[in-house]
Amino acid sequence: MELATVFKRYAAEGTGQLALKFADTSHLCKVNIENGEAIFIKLGTLSPEESLSAIKGKTLLEANFIKGFKTRKRLSEPITDKLVGVSGSSTEQETIFTYSEVKVASGQSVPAGEVSKMINHYVDIVGPLGVVMMENYIRNVKYVQGDEMNSDDYNELVNKVLGDLPEAFREEFQQAHR
Repeated sequence: MELATVFKRYAAEGTGQLALKFADTSHLCKVNIENGEAIFIKLGTLSPEESLSAIKGKTLLEANFIKGFKTRKRLSEPITDKLVGVSGSSTEQETIFTYSEVKVASGQSVPAGEVSKMINHYVDIVGPLGVVMMENYIRNVKYVQGDEMNSDDYNELVNKVLGDLPEAFREEFQQAHR
């Protein structure tokens, strides 16, 4: 899961608190969101600045969002750019939502890497439940991860998962994986 993708998804839901579990950390990282902006962050007993440094380069394992959570603490200015920028340089962040566009004619094969990118993108948007849903979908088309996929099966899979995605993400997903 990419932090920027997860944040974008939940920030679109409005005000609330995003709880993040990172690898090699014993505490949850809590990010307060108001009007789509990160306004406070806390990891255990660390200050907001220390929290941002502590999660830099860490692998995001889980994310949960409590919609409507009203924060009592806020920083003087939003930290959204610092938060979504912790996983890499600004150049990497600009390309994080860029996926190669797949144009495959019927009867051809889709490379395993492209199938994997589509699956990961779907799971990043949907969250942990997306893993289970995707496993069911790929089982139905008898796909083995790491192999090429028949283009007809791939297009059928993309159509199925589009129905699971929030409206705000469908167009981007479709453009990236069609």
